[in-house]
Amino acid sequence: MENVEDFINQLIDEKGYSDLDDDVRQELKVDMIQRLMDQIDQAAINALPEDKAIELADKLDDESFDDEKVTQFMQDSGIDLQRIALETMLQFRMLYLGEAEAPKAEESAEVAE
Repeated sequence: MENVEDFINQLIDEKGYSDLDDDVRQELKVDMIQRLMDQIDQAAINALPEDKAIELADKLDDESFDDEKVTQFMQDSGIDLQRIALETMLQFRMLYLGEAEAPKAEESAEVAE
C-alpha cells in the first residue's frame, strides 16, 4: 500500500495541488487511493477467464471467503496481477493528469466482453 500512497502523492503534486491544506490533501489522497484500488480490482476481475469469474462469484457468497482468500484466488487464477495493476495505474495517471480521455460507456462494455 505504501507504493500506492507514494504514487497518489506524486499524482497530486504533478497536478499542481502541492499547496493544499493537510486535511484536504489527506481526504483527496484517501479518495484517490480508493478509486485506484477499485479500478485495479475491476481490471483483475475482467481479466479472469469466464470459468474463474463464475467460481469467484460463487465463493464471494461464502462469508468465510475473506480478503486474504480472494487475494490467493486471484494469484492462483493464472492472470498477471502485477501487469494488470501497473497498466491500471498508468491509465489512472493519464486520466487524472488529463493526458487521455476516459473511455465512453460503450467502449468500457466492449472491453469487458
